[in-house]
Amino acid sequence: MKKKAKTKKKQDMPEFEFKQFTPEEDRIYTEAVEKYREAITAGKSLKQAYGGYTITDKKLEALIQADFLKILIAERHFAGRLPLEQIAKDLDVPSDLVRDTHARMLQEVGATAASQFGQEFGGIEPKTND
Repeated sequence: MKKKAKTKKKQDMPEFEFKQFTPEEDRIYTEAVEKYREAITAGKSLKQAYGGYTITDKKLEALIQADFLKILIAERHFAGRLPLEQIAKDLDVPSDLVRDTHARMLQEVGATAASQFGQEFGGIEPKTND
């Protein structure tokens, strides 16, 4: 008896929802990123930078901290050409965290590009039916 071939399920693009900030949240975001950046520039670890500036809204704090790591990866890896492992070492964080964040960044870019393409060209109909 033959085994049935497994069909590979097409993986959908993950959905991302980007938060719209209130003016107050935007102010907190900007201030936090500046404080985190100052701490990193002073040679502190990422954990120390995060610990040096507390945000009372824990959901907002988590979002800002995740974004800040993405900012550092963008600046150091994409612009500065540093390997992800070096970034992890410099920030004193697990390399898995940096690799996973990097992968999520690429997914977000892909999802955003696909969404934007759909919005701009979604109404394009093929001229043939083949």
